[in-house]
Amino acid sequence: MDHKNRFGTETIRQLQQSLDEMAPYQATELSKQQAVRALLPQISALRAKGYSWTAVAAMLSKHGVPVSVAALRTYLRRAREEAASEASRPVTRRLRDRRAVTDQAEPPPIAPSPSQGPAASPASKPQPQGASPASSATRPATSAAPRH
Repeated sequence: MDHKNRFGTETIRQLQQSLDEMAPYQATELSKQQAVRALLPQISALRAKGYSWTAVAAMLSKHGVPVSVAALRTYLRRAREEAASEASRPVTRRLRDRRAVTDQAEPPPIAPSPSQGPAASPASKPQPQGASPASSATRPATSAAPRH
């Protein structure tokens, strides 16, 4: 048995505890896009005060974030799109989480209504003409060309 790939439960427990106690990660440098995203409220406030895109880009460039008007507008559009998609994500997560909980219990089988009869059951599959359900399940599959 290879002991290099085995770990004591106490070692794992201590590692879990150490990792749980880690402070949140904070980046020391941001990309230009991340910087614009972080400055989104201030940039929006400047635009609301009547500053042009050119003036805002010039202010950012003057203060150490050189950015063109086109890049600034692109970064802001992306930031808004990401914010919009993140706003819709919790709903998706909650639905997914709810499904995961409800999927654990097996749902009862759905019986056809008396008016539908057994042929309209959701589990029935259309069969080719002249084929019975049993014959299609036992028939061997044939291929057009042999595999080598």
